[in-house]
Amino acid sequence: MRSWPILVALLGLSTSCSFDADVEPTPLFGDAPQTVAIWPFAAGGQPPDSEVWFTGLAYQLGRRGYRVIAPGVSRELLLGSDLAVALEDVEAVGRALAADAVLHVDVRAFESRGEGSLREASWDVAWRLVSTRGQGQQWAHVAHGSWHMADRERLESALGFEDIRGPLPPRSIGGPRVPSFRDVAELLAHLHREAMARLPERADS
Repeated sequence: MRSWPILVALLGLSTSCSFDADVEPTPLFGDAPQTVAIWPFAAGGQPPDSEVWFTGLAYQLGRRGYRVIAPGVSRELLLGSDLAVALEDVEAVGRALAADAVLHVDVRAFESRGEGSLREASWDVAWRLVSTRGQGQQWAHVAHGSWHMADRERLESALGFEDIRGPLPPRSIGGPRVPSFRDVAELLAHLHREAMARLPERADS
């Protein structure tokens, strides 16, 4: 009977991470910002200014209706400002970036394994939207979980597909099958997508 291994694989995945499940946005505190700058340093990331930590984030944030200042642009603006010793002054940062809020990515824990293609990963990542207009932290989301290529392989085998021989091609997210990730950047892009789905859309002004 083939349904039992399928059920076991699916239950194992549901305890480690979710993939594009329907979610309700978490409400914002205060007035919705119009322009959001992505903070160009991922706290806890190694290194914190690596572009990989922000893969796809600007795009997903823009889809929610906000004007976005990408992390590379934010970095250049900050380097060209007089804030070298005043980065904790959120209002001054807001003026330098011409942004109503700053979106921070905190990499509290992240591990990955795989040579050539990603085999497994675990993460604890937080997103924080902080107002530069005196309204404090307006929104936050935390994601922690794990992903294993072995989970995908067991499910493929249970469904009768051929054995996997090498890296898998990218799959669309949201179907009944477990997605594959070729590298860390693809996984982080997916995590950003799920996180931004929980950020309320900005209503048309």
